[in-house]
Amino acid sequence: MKKRLSFYLGVGFLYSFLCYYWIFYTLYKFGEMNIFLVVLLFLVFLVAVDILQFGSVYLFQKLYKFNIYMFPVSWISVEYLREFLPFDGFPWYPVGTLIVHVPILKYALAFFGVYGVGLFLLYFFVSFKSKKQFIFSIVLTIFLAIICYNYKSYVYSFYKDKHSIKVATIQPNIDENIKLNYYQFEKESLVYFPLLGKAIKEHADLIVLPESAFPFLYSDYNDPVRELFMYYTYYKPFVVGLVDIKYKGDKILPTNNAYSFYQGNMIDYYSKIKLLPFGEYMPYPFKFAKKLFAAINGIDFVPGKSMRPINVIVNGHTYKVATPICFELDFSSYVRELSLHSDFIINLTNDAWFGPTLEPYEHNDQAVARAIENGEYLIRSNNSGISAIISPLGDEKILPFGAKGVLAGYIKPYKLKTPFDMFGYKPLVFSIVFINIFYFYRFWAFKKVSK
Repeated sequence: MKKRLSFYLGVGFLYSFLCYYWIFYTLYKFGEMNIFLVVLLFLVFLVAVDILQFGSVYLFQKLYKFNIYMFPVSWISVEYLREFLPFDGFPWYPVGTLIVHVPILKYALAFFGVYGVGLFLLYFFVSFKSKKQFIFSIVLTIFLAIICYNYKSYVYSFYKDKHSIKVATIQPNIDENIKLNYYQFEKESLVYFPLLGKAIKEHADLIVLPESAFPFLYSDYNDPVRELFMYYTYYKPFVVGLVDIKYKGDKILPTNNAYSFYQGNMIDYYSKIKLLPFGEYMPYPFKFAKKLFAAINGIDFVPGKSMRPINVIVNGHTYKVATPICFELDFSSYVRELSLHSDFIINLTNDAWFGPTLEPYEHNDQAVARAIENGEYLIRSNNSGISAIISPLGDEKILPFGAKGVLAGYIKPYKLKTPFDMFGYKPLVFSIVFINIFYFYRFWAFKKVSK
């Protein structure tokens, strides 16, 4: 039993390292901490994730008497719980996200969501243990491929006669070290304006800028860079990420926001609700460590209170737009709820924190998954890349990581109601409950017969 537990935790530690090594890069480059402290904190994080994911899977499997065919149920149950735990959730790159690289079958996300697809993928891999199970998984895959192929045809017919709008997403590629210095950032942020001019010349109907695009606060009305930016908003509609600060007595309350501008006026905004633990706030019981992280200056962001799409006016028409900011995009259930009544999705983010690691690519994969799940076009504006315009079928037009420029393309601002949209993860949860009831009924029935 101890050997089995050691195996689970050992494999889990290696898995966690491969998934999250980019956190070490961020801590080391921007944390301004001693290298030994960085290593220690990273190891503590890996052990915590290892125990949460693989330790929990081990406990489930122990309950199932280590039945290999129950492993997918154990794994997906824990992955789904990570939408809510630890802290306010940390659902980074569920295994089902890998399907975005598989033609045709990736459309299964529109039916089952990333966790339902993950259950299928894991079952397919464990089915190799039995010829009978493997044949069944092949038949299941063929059946799923037929459904997905027909779904693709349905999506094409749905959007065929719908009108389109031209959008442009700006990628300035400003180094994060510069962004952490207000005066350098103010000077470097002028790089936006030639790019905005280019987007306007390309006749974009809507221009999108990334998370925390400028150094000024939204409410800093006298900032000269802000005044220059507002001049451009008279000519085109914008969605842009900006930080703002409110005060409550002696307390500083910063928020991370997406603002919608039209004809020189701010018409709507959304404040980020799902904050990144250790990045935007220090969760309890780690409040004492706030001063260690130079990048957040010992200040916690506060979550927004209103989960709703914002109004975006394009060519005189008001659209409802879901605007998950950065880390929020990783929450499949949250994005589904946020975008239920939206016409398209805009994701504002800044992956410059993570440099030339796998993080920007993993993050973009999750954007593709959200577009397919929710049956909507998704515009992604990323400071350093990857920026993208993604169709409801997961087709992408991108600006690669490390590039500077304007990505222009067409979207159709209509929501296609997918099965996942309508039911979410209720069928998955009911299926897991049913599988458990069936498994334990058979187990106890077999035990009684054996006696």
